[in-house]
Amino acid sequence: MVSSGLYELIGKATMRYFTRFGIMAGVAFLASAVVLNAQEEPETEARAALEEYFRAWNESDNEAIAAISNFPRVSVGVNGQIVVRNTVEEIVIDFDTLRAAERWDHSTLDLVDVAHVSADKVHFRVVTSRRYADGSPYRTNPGLYIVTRQDGHWGLQLQSVLPATFSVP
Repeated sequence: MVSSGLYELIGKATMRYFTRFGIMAGVAFLASAVVLNAQEEPETEARAALEEYFRAWNESDNEAIAAISNFPRVSVGVNGQIVVRNTVEEIVIDFDTLRAAERWDHSTLDLVDVAHVSADKVHFRVVTSRRYADGSPYRTNPGLYIVTRQDGHWGLQLQSVLPATFSVP
């Protein structure tokens, strides 16, 4: 028969072990939560900037597009052509010509995947579609959009669009 003193000793030792283990597990859990939160914050804020860019684009609002951009703003076109805009004043998209030439009505973000995240930069792999007024797509392009934080402001800094994977002749 084991004395009650031994049970008490085993119980205290077990309690100390689980208390220490519990504290260490809690610290590890909190540390991982902080790391995940640190990664989610830039991703969330950058995603909001990307969505704001598309909202401004669909409203044909050059001022809002410039406001949600960081500079220099770089665009790499489907054939590799590069356009660098160094100032807000250089953001000028001719939406009337876009409507006349393509019957463009709006664009959609069909896919947004986060490729890379750092504290001040997020790379998004995207697929976008230009659409007619009835909502049907006439061109779909994959691309890479890079959203950066400059002086606390999240904005689109680079967009690179690949040739269309779908296009209505």
